[in-house]
Amino acid sequence: MKHNYYQIFKSFLLLAIMVLGSFASFAQDRKVSGKVVGTDLQGIPGVSILVKGTNTGTTTDVNGAFSVSVKSGNAVISISAVGYKTKEVTVGSQASISVTLDEDVSQLSEVIVTGYSVTNKKESTAAASIVKAKDLQIAPSGNVEQQLQGRVAGVTLITNGQPGTNSIIRVRGFGAFGGNEPLYIVDGVPVGSTDFLSPDDIESTTVLKDAAAASIYGARAANGVIVYTTKRGHKGKKPLQITYDGLYGGTDPNVGGAPKMLTPQEQADWTHVAYRNNAAANGTAVSYSHPQYGTSAQATLPTYLHFNGQNGVRGAVDMAAAQAAYAASPLTTFAIRPNLAGTNWYDEITRFGSTQRHSLGFSGGTDNGRFYIGLSAQEQQGILLENDFRRYSARFNSEFDLGKHVRIGENLQFTYRSVRGQSGGNGGLGIAGDESVILSAYRMPTVIPVYDDFGSFASTKAAGFNNPRNPVRSLMTNQINDQNYNANAVGNVYVEVEPIKDLVIKSSIGGQYNNSYFVNYNYKYLGDSEPEASDSFSEGSGYSFAWVFSNTVAYKYQWRKHGIKALAGLESLNTGRGRSISGSGINPFSMDLDFVTLNAVQSPVVSSNLFSGVNFYSLFGKADYNFNEKYYVTAVVRRDGSSRFGAQNRYGVFPAFSAAWRVTSEEFMKDLPAITDLKIRGGWGEMGNSNNVDPANQYSLYGARRDISYYPIDGQSSGANEGYFRSRIGNSAAKWETSETTNIGFDATFLNGKWEVVFDLWRKDTRDLLFNVPLPAVVGTNASAPSVNVAKMRNEGIDFQVINRGNITNELKYELTINNSFLKNEIVAFAPGITNLTGGAFRGITPIRMEIGRSLSSFYGYKVIGYFNSAAEVTSAPSQSGAGVGRFRYADMNGDGKITPEDRTYLGSPVPTYTGGVNVGLTYRAFELNMYVYASAGNKIWNQSKWFTDFFGTFEGSGKGERAKQSWTPALGNSAEAPIWESASNISTSGAENSWYVEDGDYIRFQNISLGYNIPSKFSSKLGIKRAKLTLSANNLLTFTKYKGLDPGVGGAADTSFGIDVGNYPVTRSFNAAINLSF
Repeated sequence: MKHNYYQIFKSFLLLAIMVLGSFASFAQDRKVSGKVVGTDLQGIPGVSILVKGTNTGTTTDVNGAFSVSVKSGNAVISISAVGYKTKEVTVGSQASISVTLDEDVSQLSEVIVTGYSVTNKKESTAAASIVKAKDLQIAPSGNVEQQLQGRVAGVTLITNGQPGTNSIIRVRGFGAFGGNEPLYIVDGVPVGSTDFLSPDDIESTTVLKDAAAASIYGARAANGVIVYTTKRGHKGKKPLQITYDGLYGGTDPNVGGAPKMLTPQEQADWTHVAYRNNAAANGTAVSYSHPQYGTSAQATLPTYLHFNGQNGVRGAVDMAAAQAAYAASPLTTFAIRPNLAGTNWYDEITRFGSTQRHSLGFSGGTDNGRFYIGLSAQEQQGILLENDFRRYSARFNSEFDLGKHVRIGENLQFTYRSVRGQSGGNGGLGIAGDESVILSAYRMPTVIPVYDDFGSFASTKAAGFNNPRNPVRSLMTNQINDQNYNANAVGNVYVEVEPIKDLVIKSSIGGQYNNSYFVNYNYKYLGDSEPEASDSFSEGSGYSFAWVFSNTVAYKYQWRKHGIKALAGLESLNTGRGRSISGSGINPFSMDLDFVTLNAVQSPVVSSNLFSGVNFYSLFGKADYNFNEKYYVTAVVRRDGSSRFGAQNRYGVFPAFSAAWRVTSEEFMKDLPAITDLKIRGGWGEMGNSNNVDPANQYSLYGARRDISYYPIDGQSSGANEGYFRSRIGNSAAKWETSETTNIGFDATFLNGKWEVVFDLWRKDTRDLLFNVPLPAVVGTNASAPSVNVAKMRNEGIDFQVINRGNITNELKYELTINNSFLKNEIVAFAPGITNLTGGAFRGITPIRMEIGRSLSSFYGYKVIGYFNSAAEVTSAPSQSGAGVGRFRYADMNGDGKITPEDRTYLGSPVPTYTGGVNVGLTYRAFELNMYVYASAGNKIWNQSKWFTDFFGTFEGSGKGERAKQSWTPALGNSAEAPIWESASNISTSGAENSWYVEDGDYIRFQNISLGYNIPSKFSSKLGIKRAKLTLSANNLLTFTKYKGLDPGVGGAADTSFGIDVGNYPVTRSFNAAINLSF
């Protein structure tokens, strides 16, 4: 019996111990709750919470909250999320913990994206830069390219303030005489421009700068490649994420370089000064002959500039008779009273322009897929009257796994754009620039009012003011004039198959469809000195479709310390096949565009153009090898064929090789803990360019024209037989422009990411540059010249970026980013028989000349060394055509005692030798402050607007600038700001290109300052909002420059007429308020 009791007691004791043990164990398990936020104090969803050393874990909810069980006070929780630095927290006795995760901003964590592959920057041997989505949030323009200005070393960006226009982007200089635009890739699809993109849809931007990075694109990569990746959504069963981004703002038209013009009385007085100077130069009596300012020595303004006649009227007028005449003929009757206070024409044509942008984003996914939908609307008014831009877009991106081995996806965007009024000037040469509305504001005399007494537009119908046009009238007619519309669809579909592990076969087909339409109605107007005698109407439309078909096979393999990646591909594409048709005519029966048709106009002209685009066929391959993540080698080769060239030069082969050494992986670096990471890299390669040649350049073209190709072969004068003439000479021997690049650089991180330095020393030599060399007269033909390979150009420079980040206090964080680029551009060789090439001409002035040792689009002309201050100086100086007292005095460069065209010399380059930017970011609790300064230096600007405003003799009677008051007098001498005020126009005055037009183009611009506030989630969550951020920003606040024009950021209509200011649309101050919401 005892034995039974003993057994029972032992069993009971064992059971008690087990129960007590389990209670003890249970007592050690407890719940710990918490919240994970970012530096903006907003909750981060989807963060991994793992109890270190166990399998226990969870993820944060949509508000960043979590709850997890731990077993002891010594438990350590590891908290990690993509894009953030992992943090570990010891629980201790805490029941609730709050954790702030810092973004992993190290560049080594970034990825380099091409259309074919994704590479971790840590492993890359190439020179590439990445701009993240957050940098776009402060960009007020719909032009996504503007994000790159000063933010990417080696990229020069010049933009103007006109809504809806593209920026000029040059990656590491100018590699050709034209066609220097980089290749744009959007989600793997090559596109001609990025004006359809919404900044709120962009996830990241990658700039491929050297051959190691860009040669995978071969024949199209010589000018660099810019790859845009749009948002994708996220995998996993997470709630649908909805974002709203809104921006409201406005643009101030006032700029420091706005034209300062003579007042009406000053213009009259200085007109008489010119007449006296004319008489002195010609040795004749003074004749005050201006039809408005009277015939006495003291100039006076009339009562009316035009009143039933073109000459000025003084005294009383018969207004009743004038009213009757106006009622009978309103188009030819004017009563133009002088504006005695003076019309500020720049103020009259500009306004405070408003901007608004709204974007909705929907992203989500499942365990097998993800998607993103983006809707965007932007409306922007330009600073010019009746100039506005609208864009509406919808983007649909998705990707899904079909089982374990197949993935399908698509990226698709639809965009509708409209631009009204594009007459602000584009920096071009010739008539287009001459007729810009902004330049008209310089040319229009201030004495003329905007409207006459009858309410009609006033202009130069009154005699004595030459031929400028009222720019307000030109712009106001844009209410139905100069309207341009574009509908665009771009995207691709793809399939990826992974038949075995790490072998991925991908096939993608994409394209871009464009449909455009324009309509213009120009009113009859008889109020100008050169009247528009008829109403005119024109309209046109066109379409194009570009496509690309890419197929790649990628494989990666890791064996012990050896890592191998290989990629092979085949691609074919067409740059755009389509058709355009347009028509025009005069005197349509209606001014209502809803009723006007081309078959109801007089003198109709219809033209049609069918184009087939350019075909490319390419094979390419890439191989990457690394040993122990210490030594890296990459080889790339691409073979491209293009229909732009004849059969003998149709194909080009473009190889590249690069290597990198991760020095910090070596044993000897372990004693240098301050150097967190150091990678030295170098590369060589070749890339091609064919943008600068017409696809039909290989063919001779023939045409028919009555004055050339009709001839009475039978000798009878009563008739003529039709023939053909050669309109252009073909060149089937033209070949690719080829850029050979060399790059040496390093990427370094110090003190665990507190400091980062990226440095590149590079050179790019481009040979076989194409140019249309004018045919000599002895050829005896009217045929236009073909593009021929004529030159070699070199670009070389240094790019470096420095980043410093850290904490000033526990709550005040900072990040300082400095980007610097130094560039030298020069032509190093010409083909035999060619010594120089010239650019465009303007009003008889040819300011551009390109020669060996000089940069592209260099300024060329006579060097002004002062003025002729006396008749004795005119006599003693080297002989100079048109020399006279008060006129320009030129340097005798060759010392032959006379001034001839051989004395013209190099006057400066429009290519900046330095560009850079400094960005300072401060974060304090929920506040963010960002300040950004951009600088450009080392270039000159040709201020062609001075040709109109600073010479009395150029369009005599038109508006003149205040520099007239500092024009040459004996007292001012060589300190005068302009030559003597007179009518003469010759090479010693306004008739020749000279250094007087050339000004320093250096400037520093306080480009952006923004203050953001992240509303704490404890407040926003009550409204169902996960994140809310408010931002106030100001852009282009201050510009420091010596340049006297509107804006020192001067580009050009062509690379061979770069840096010439003919009334360009300026970049001005803007102020914005933005809100970013996440649901």
